[in-house]
Amino acid sequence: MDPKHMERLLSPERRQWQDPEAVLDVLGLRAGMEVADIGSGPGFFTLPMARRVAPGGKVCAVDVAPEMLERLRKRAAEERIDNVETLLSQQGLLPLSDNSMDAALMVNVLHESDDPAILLREVFRVLRPGGAFAVVEWKKDRTGTGPAGPSANIRVAPDELTDLLRQAGFVVALPFHVGDHHYGQSALKAGED
Repeated sequence: MDPKHMERLLSPERRQWQDPEAVLDVLGLRAGMEVADIGSGPGFFTLPMARRVAPGGKVCAVDVAPEMLERLRKRAAEERIDNVETLLSQQGLLPLSDNSMDAALMVNVLHESDDPAILLREVFRVLRPGGAFAVVEWKKDRTGTGPAGPSANIRVAPDELTDLLRQAGFVVALPFHVGDHHYGQSALKAGED
């Protein structure tokens, strides 16, 4: 893992084009919730999530890179945040129990997945009925200045994301604004009848 890449993920500049608090508002997080940050990296979203669900709540930070999770653990310790559990995952498989999470967040992950449909079905599996899900991805176009991001040909278009979410079983809710370089889509796992 490139250490410069990890630091870019935590840079103050990133907050200018991707505000974690505004993204988290979409999930309606509150004290006592158990939530997942899927593709957590070094915790750009994880630590703000942990503050929102305290006291009594927990964030399960899931990532495929052990170095990212180690950096996250160090950051949580430095900030005296003790309600984060780090979990190493394999590509597309989440190390979480069925119906165990109240909400989930996935930022800049889907375009890196070998099989986005499988990953979204996994998120659906781990959410409790009524659970909220927010996905943030890079816009397809590369207009304006700012972070370059991944190649446009691997980015996931909003209509493609909507289709994938529906195929995974989600009820697609409202899109949300994330800035000039990203878009957001919210969804729900329908409650049991």
